[in-house]
Amino acid sequence: MNKKNLFLLILFPLFLSCGNHAVMPEETNTGLMLTDSLRQVVSVDTVRKTPLSDELLLNGRVTFDAGQVAHVYPIFGGTVTQVEVEAGDYVKKGELLAVIRSSEVADFEKQQKDAAHQLALADRNLDAVRDMLESGTASERDLLQAEQEAANAKAEVKRLREVYDIYRIGSNSTYDITSPVSGFVVGKNISRDMQIRSDREEELFTVSGLDDVWVMADVYESDIRKIREGAGVRITTLAYGKDREFAGAIDKVYNLLDSESKTMKVRIKLDNKDYMLKPGMFTNVYVQCRVEGRLMPRIPSHALIFEGGKQYVVCVGTDGSLRMQEVAVSKQTDEYCYLEAGLEEGDVVVNKNALLVYNALK
Repeated sequence: MNKKNLFLLILFPLFLSCGNHAVMPEETNTGLMLTDSLRQVVSVDTVRKTPLSDELLLNGRVTFDAGQVAHVYPIFGGTVTQVEVEAGDYVKKGELLAVIRSSEVADFEKQQKDAAHQLALADRNLDAVRDMLESGTASERDLLQAEQEAANAKAEVKRLREVYDIYRIGSNSTYDITSPVSGFVVGKNISRDMQIRSDREEELFTVSGLDDVWVMADVYESDIRKIREGAGVRITTLAYGKDREFAGAIDKVYNLLDSESKTMKVRIKLDNKDYMLKPGMFTNVYVQCRVEGRLMPRIPSHALIFEGGKQYVVCVGTDGSLRMQEVAVSKQTDEYCYLEAGLEEGDVVVNKNALLVYNALK
């Protein structure tokens, strides 16, 4: 081999390494294949080029869905004779919460008796006027007046009956407090023998459904430009740690800054059919923020293996063969890794139990 060819052979690798991205070395195939039995303990993922995303960490708190909260106030003043539920109990719509004895209810009972008496008198008067009309001793005008009085008396009886039904008025001058919705008793400000006023401003009970909850998160002024409605989020709590994440999206941005904390509120609605999220829980909210203009190969973070100061993945060939592949990571979050080099779109990597396969390949 002449000196010129030897010189080119030495410089050729140097030319390759002068590009924008270094070409990562590819490990040799050891003969291990992705068999059906191996597929039962591992899973694979296809590399996709996606916009580079960053995660913004916000502090949040679980709150009630305002559309499911019902505040129960007293209708009449009186004395509490029964309290049937405690805070935290689940109640159905219409279920009895408490019973109150009230002098105002006694007035309604008297009104109902008076109305029934007036209706009986009006009906007798109407019958008498009809008989007098037939005998010629009463006029049509007298009949119309008697019919109007009977109709008014009947309407008053009906009104009071509806009041009894709406307010659940019972015997002995009592009325029932019932739940207007199905849900949990999340607030209780009543006890037996307690005296209450009809103009009381504080609710007796607060009942809320927990099938859906809100997470309200605070955004600092410097991060407002990164927030948008529809941005995906993942949420962790102190109670469950990182073992249990809740996925959602920002559905409302409150475009106002708190004058004291200088933060803006955002809201995430979450399905909570299993009641794992309790109002008052503190949360970490990770918001996905896109960096416009950059597309990079992306893999799940748990597919990455770190050893000896280098980072690897386990690749799956088109024939099912497995091999180790060194990669260069541009950015890593708890969920994804964005790669500078080592993989291309369409490559397939092991993303579950990758370390197990990696050790077998070694």
